[in-house]
Amino acid sequence: MGRDWDNWNVAGIADEIQTIWQNSPTEDAHRQELVDIVVRHVVPPFATSLLEVGCGTGLIYEKLAGRLPEDTNYTGVDSSWRMLEIAKRNFPQGNFHFGDGYELTFEDQEFDVVLCFEVLGHIPQIEKFVAELLRVTRKTCVFTTWLSEGIDIEENYEIIGGVQFLHQRYSDSFIRKTLHTVGPTSLAKIESTNLRSGGLAYIVTRFP
Repeated sequence: MGRDWDNWNVAGIADEIQTIWQNSPTEDAHRQELVDIVVRHVVPPFATSLLEVGCGTGLIYEKLAGRLPEDTNYTGVDSSWRMLEIAKRNFPQGNFHFGDGYELTFEDQEFDVVLCFEVLGHIPQIEKFVAELLRVTRKTCVFTTWLSEGIDIEENYEIIGGVQFLHQRYSDSFIRKTLHTVGPTSLAKIESTNLRSGGLAYIVTRFP
């Protein structure tokens, strides 16, 4: 797969995005909403290991860390080493590593909980990516998408710092079909909740 869409390591982009995310009350409220969903759905005492795919600069970790049970082990991975530099600098206590969501270097069902926020809209051909998220999930996977106007895939682009980024939206039916197609037969439940941003958060549970 060509990676011409993967521009997160372009010089200056990580810092610019970090500035936008940190200084926007809307972005901060969005992250808080995502963390509230995680805590409400998947943080009961059974969650002892948690993976965030696409952890970026660590801003979800910042809000989530203080609300996890003390024995929960957090791991964050991202394909942007520039963003990881910011995460490691700002949150040295965090466990952040370079990783590609298309080929996660973890064992099957290694993590009780797997999170993936605001990633699927920025990548093409999400089926393999979603399959990897579910492969390493033992209990619950939570991810977000932007909702399309009805067609399965609505392709758009956005410009940040003069650099073009893919910005895809998906129908709910397409996401559910993808989950059933690429996911394990042990899927127990697929829930979704509307986000104030206009997106959807999916909570996917495996059979115990």
